[in-house]
Amino acid sequence: MEKGTYFMSHAEFTPTTNEFIGTAAGHTIGMVIPNIDPEVRTLLKIPEQYSSLGILTSRTGAAAQAFSVDEAAKACNVELLIFELPRDTEGYSGHGNLIVLGAYDVSDARRAVEVALTLIDEKAERIYINEVGHMEMHVTANAGPVLHQIFDAPLGKAFGFICAGPAGIAIVAADTAVKSSPVDIVWYGTPSINLSHTNEVIIGVSGDYGAVKKAVDTAYEKASALIEVFGQKPASILHFTQNPDL
Repeated sequence: MEKGTYFMSHAEFTPTTNEFIGTAAGHTIGMVIPNIDPEVRTLLKIPEQYSSLGILTSRTGAAAQAFSVDEAAKACNVELLIFELPRDTEGYSGHGNLIVLGAYDVSDARRAVEVALTLIDEKAERIYINEVGHMEMHVTANAGPVLHQIFDAPLGKAFGFICAGPAGIAIVAADTAVKSSPVDIVWYGTPSINLSHTNEVIIGVSGDYGAVKKAVDTAYEKASALIEVFGQKPASILHFTQNPDL
């Protein structure tokens, strides 16, 4: 990979293993376990009814993966069993993620991971970085069971995800966002609350779709302007290239 190029295409390498499904943006890898080992089942507290697991894990991003899995779960017979935000982001100020889905049949697990990987490549457009900071902003018109389980998003209602780091920048962006539009804060995370001591703040907002979108757009503009004081304007991880002069 050339220096400064952040995103690696998943066409570059294909391992020869049955567990491997594919990769996506944010250095996300998708895998399945057709028949989970009893000892691993016990360690991870996997319910007995699920014989197969779908797994997605990444170095960068959380909401791109969570929103994608939410859509995949609507279309496939799977249930979210584990969602964690390990401190990572490959040197930036945020997190990666670990997502484990339970399925009665490996075909359901495989299909859910395939759908999620395709959507992650689309939604990663809204993960933004520069030389120092990062942002992640997403909106859905119809929150499903995965977003409800992770972020307390009201089922069937519009939900917006606002994240930025360093952490203080997100507080300013969130304050501006909720002042700009009639939305409710339904979930939040700070370095020591709901997160893994990552240098960021996250809020989840709900309301009418137009109001939620306006709040997220407003947060994007505010956070982008503040993060830009550290270097270039934050760009999507799909397009970001390090400025050699910074």
